[in-house]
Amino acid sequence: MPLIDVIYPQGALSAPALKKLESTLWKKALKWEAIEANAASASVAWAYLDERPRQSVSAGGKPITQNIYRINVRVMVGFMDQVRIDGMARELTDAVLEADGSNGDASGPRVFCIIEEIPSGTWSIDGSTWTTVFTARQLEIDKTRIAAMERALAERPRIDVLASPV
Repeated sequence: MPLIDVIYPQGALSAPALKKLESTLWKKALKWEAIEANAASASVAWAYLDERPRQSVSAGGKPITQNIYRINVRVMVGFMDQVRIDGMARELTDAVLEADGSNGDASGPRVFCIIEEIPSGTWSIDGSTWTTVFTARQLEIDKTRIAAMERALAERPRIDVLASPV
């Protein structure tokens, strides 16, 4: 259930490249979360392709001399281990660089990919909170995997500090 933001400088990606990213990034991310790409998972796998004015993107306080990209992916905790995180970062980075189609100018890194795991119970869709286990059930994940999620969450519950009533 990824939320994907790809931020890039104006003119970096052609219309066909954007279409390809739009149609593939969500599937690549779901694969690494071990979630089947189907109508239910597609409805909550969103991608934002966010073009910024070229003059508003810099590296080290200087105008960029090559296209640079920031990929932010938010996923719910409990669906990935480090191997899956590494694989997702690599595959999404490769997809963006392929869409870019250039080799850059070797003046520095070209892609930052940040994968954030959002704690269970802090993700809301249309005003309803989705926990890790609820999400796994909604997406019809393997029951063995759901049981493992339940055990992990029981061993590491949230730390709630009571405050004055709202």
